[in-house]
Amino acid sequence: MNGSFARYHPVVQFLFFFSVMLFAMTISEPVCLIISFLPALTYMIFLGGRRALTTVFKYILPMFLFIGVMNPLFNHGGMTIIGYLPSGNPFTLESLLYGIAAGLMFSTILLWCACLRRIMTSDRVIYLFGKAAPRLSLLISMILRFIPRIADYTRQLRAAQKCIGRDMTDGNLITRFRNTVRIISCLIQWVLENSIDTADELKSKGYGLPHRTSFSLFDFTLRDGVLCGFILLCDAVVGWGMMSGAAEFYYFPVVSEITGGTVQIVLYAFYLLLCIMPIMLEAEEGIRWHYIRSGM
Repeated sequence: MNGSFARYHPVVQFLFFFSVMLFAMTISEPVCLIISFLPALTYMIFLGGRRALTTVFKYILPMFLFIGVMNPLFNHGGMTIIGYLPSGNPFTLESLLYGIAAGLMFSTILLWCACLRRIMTSDRVIYLFGKAAPRLSLLISMILRFIPRIADYTRQLRAAQKCIGRDMTDGNLITRFRNTVRIISCLIQWVLENSIDTADELKSKGYGLPHRTSFSLFDFTLRDGVLCGFILLCDAVVGWGMMSGAAEFYYFPVVSEITGGTVQIVLYAFYLLLCIMPIMLEAEEGIRWHYIRSGM
């Protein structure tokens, strides 16, 4: 399920994901981190359903905990000492909070990347960058296409090996290692064969030849222009807030205070509007369909 936002023009989608990921990588202020993390998590769950929840608990949550715990073990800066490690180094509140913030930032970027992979399909990537950078667009589209295919083939390969008792979890340590090497070898062989087939297909279709034309079904409509204007407005306000110092936050040597000034509140409001924009579109479409069905 991709929802309403997936039907917008690729330019709008690229502008949105570029904006939220750029701000997620550059703003370390705690409120902004939460504002970006919660919509990214919500939208990923909407797009992926139960499988998205499995991904969150299996990969993203452990990564967040790992970064949050490991940072104070190696970073001993800060003035507020909570205790001392067995090595004698101090365990500080500032390093703990910084580790949590770094884990939250990294998790947010991963969540937006997961949403991007579901929305920005390979044909949209080629449409956006095919003329300006044909090789780069082809490479990105192939990566986006091969990642889910490799995951599906790996599951099929492991299921087949499991039936004959040769899975990664079967046997002793040496047997498991041999089975793992066999599965990886089959996977690499499959990837190389598919790469050759893809290259032959592109060559037969004349990809990369001069004066080659392309076809797309994407039309930039009025609603796309309105949404682009909304995204650019939010970008401008958030950028103004960052240049005004409203997004500055320090963890060392002591944690900064959140002042909650007017500029900071405006920054929060427009950043929130930007991050929840696809969720608002899905909610608006759901409400509209509800009224349509209720009137039948």
